[in-house]
Amino acid sequence: MSTPLHTIFSWFETGDFPTETQFKDTFLSFYHKDDLIPMQGIEGFEEIFQLFASAEAFQAHLKDPNAHSEYLALLNAGNLTSAHVNSWKSKLGLSNAATIDSSDQLGNAYTKIQVDGFVDALKDADKDLALKIENIRNILLSNDLSLDELQEIVNFIKKNRDDIEALKAIPIGESREDKVKLLLDYDGLGSPKNQQEFNKQVYDKVLLISQTATSAVVQVTGSTEFPNTLETENVIIQARDSVTGKKINIDDYATNQTIKINMFGDIVNPINILILKVKP
Repeated sequence: MSTPLHTIFSWFETGDFPTETQFKDTFLSFYHKDDLIPMQGIEGFEEIFQLFASAEAFQAHLKDPNAHSEYLALLNAGNLTSAHVNSWKSKLGLSNAATIDSSDQLGNAYTKIQVDGFVDALKDADKDLALKIENIRNILLSNDLSLDELQEIVNFIKKNRDDIEALKAIPIGESREDKVKLLLDYDGLGSPKNQQEFNKQVYDKVLLISQTATSAVVQVTGSTEFPNTLETENVIIQARDSVTGKKINIDDYATNQTIKINMFGDIVNPINILILKVKP
């Protein structure tokens, strides 16, 4: 039990001779340097302690794939709405990307199977025209040919000349992806020359998005500056004692290339710096 200060002061006034009991009561009223101050001895400590997450809760938060699903896209894109998808397409320059038919939406480009079907139809038409041309040749060689029949032949050739020339311009086997030309430039994707190059550019961009980190943890022992692996200044930075898990007040500054940390006061244990990427 502690003794009030005014009582202790009264024992040590000029001319007084404190007793042994008074000396003991005086020193028992204070914490010794070698003794630990109990938590209940610090006013408001329990309430403040409850404001901080435990190390287990913090690690669970880092491993939770849905921890920031309201603000960040999941790796499987499961939380993206149609508006989100359209925004991504616009940012990536894919608004005019070629798409094929799906179960609920019509595409704006033909699939390889559809293109092969068109080619087969043209080949069949070519065979029919070849047969008709052969019939015309036989008629021309016939001795029994009237002027009316000859005029019909000339009219037929004139009418179908464009179709015949178009069929001749399509070599057999020219329906592969690397032979399908694009109608638009798509300069945002490096101006691909054909469907094959376009598909590869789209795949590479989607793969890059899925592999982009959204958080990082760096351990420091004092004020320092280190590379920003998230490559964006739009981040939230938190500092916690690596042993106690207690949140540490710091001053931070982030650019696309580096992150600078300034500590307030002395540091006892290494400090874990958590960097979270957020939307700009």
